Amino acid sequence: MKMKPIYIILIVLVFSCTKNFIPPSSTCVDNLDFLQSSSVHPKGDTLQYILDEYISLGVPGATMLLADQNGIWIGSSGFADIKRGIVMQPCHILKPGSVAKMIIGNLIWQLQEDGLLNINDLIGDYIPEVAAAITNGDRITIKMLLNHTSGIYQIGRDLNFNLAVVNDFTRPWTADEIIQYFTDKPATNEPGEELNYSNTNTLISELIIEAVTSKSVDVVLDEMVFSPLGMQNSVYYDYSTEFPLGHLAQGYLDFSNDGKDIQNVSDVNPGSGNGYTGLYTNAEDMYLFMKAVFVDHSLISSTSLDTILNSFVISSGGSYASSSGGIHQQDIHFFGDSLHAYGHSGGDIGYTANVIYIKELQTIVVLNYNYGTQFSTPIGSELYNMKRALYGAVVNP
Repeated sequence: MKMKPIYIILIVLVFSCTKNFIPPSSTCVDNLDFLQSSSVHPKGDTLQYILDEYISLGVPGATMLLADQNGIWIGSSGFADIKRGIVMQPCHILKPGSVAKMIIGNLIWQLQEDGLLNINDLIGDYIPEVAAAITNGDRITIKMLLNHTSGIYQIGRDLNFNLAVVNDFTRPWTADEIIQYFTDKPATNEPGEELNYSNTNTLISELIIEAVTSKSVDVVLDEMVFSPLGMQNSVYYDYSTEFPLGHLAQGYLDFSNDGKDIQNVSDVNPGSGNGYTGLYTNAEDMYLFMKAVFVDHSLISSTSLDTILNSFVISSGGSYASSSGGIHQQDIHFFGDSLHAYGHSGGDIGYTANVIYIKELQTIVVLNYNYGTQFSTPIGSELYNMKRALYGAVVNP
């Protein structure tokens, strides 16, 4: 297959990059309780077989956690660092991309419960200068940001922004620097009219969080989510300093698009630390978050969660729905009408993730891969097939 120009640009820039913020991967210490539970879980052998099968097809590495009525199974396959031969462990940290949107949405609802904001308020009540720079900004509410009905221009598809990212892949981007790329850009729809997924919505949500707390969002995340839940393997990272933990799995992508050679793109920063991405975490920590939200109700109340889960707006293609809390109903075509999978998926240039709670089965599933799906590649297609196979094993008796 002929390579697209963007692939050629990426290859040149990535491999000429002189700044290295992501250290080589190291081994980590797995949760012994989870490993003991995994050894007796009735679906463990099947799940491990599926992971191993797809790793053999070229996927660099993967981790998975399943928590259901049989206990917790956690497993991994492949490599966290191919060059150094570091085997992927369940404890390795990966980057779940847009899964961060769900956590940012949860912060908004925590702040609402604390009386610091209301999701039905206009964004201009909190960040008037930013609202004035956005088309229809005087009619957009916080709720519209969370359920992606704001109509705000999608920064992720802006050519000039992407060229700026390409020109310096390790540049730490601030929200103020990104705002110029969506200032006065055309709206995709009237406020509240329909769902049009946009990373810009979550960047603006972050700015509102910072406005009402007078703290940076990484500090708020630590104080209101990471520390209370004991998420010791989670950081919100923007490439302004070296990555603080050593057990981050390297991220990979098949630049040549031939299903054979893949490249390490861990140092590539597509704008991390601005709401829609920037979260680095592992399977155990994502389980702690999902359990707190959907089972224990220890971050937001069950009343708030019920309100969120009754607010879905379905996408035009019908494959997912978005809510007023940043939680999605995922993979509707797979689960059908009988099961509801609440959570979020995410993708970054070198990582992919799927995090869901299946309501009817009271089951949490966390899937992490150190391979990106931002571009269409043969290995990326196998990740989709892997997810479908693993979901099938989860829902079948």
